[in-house]
Amino acid sequence: MDHDTAIQALAGGDLVEAEIATAADANGWVLLFTTRSGEQVTYTDHTGTEKVYHDLDQVTDVAREIGFDSIRVHEDF
Repeated sequence: MDHDTAIQALAGGDLVEAEIATAADANGWVLLFTTRSGEQVTYTDHTGTEKVYHDLDQVTDVAREIGFDSIRVHEDF
């Protein structure tokens, strides 16, 4: 889900949670959204490629920019 779509989905009540998790294939963080139906979707760029951040503060800022006040961080280290 890209940035603009995420903003619209949150405003429409379709997203209920933002979670920052460790990236499976890279050394960094990914942003995940939980939908109202319980499905988890990954934050992507405009081409549909998963965005990986190497700075926790940066990915947190992105989630706040989208409109989330509360963001859960999940570490698998």
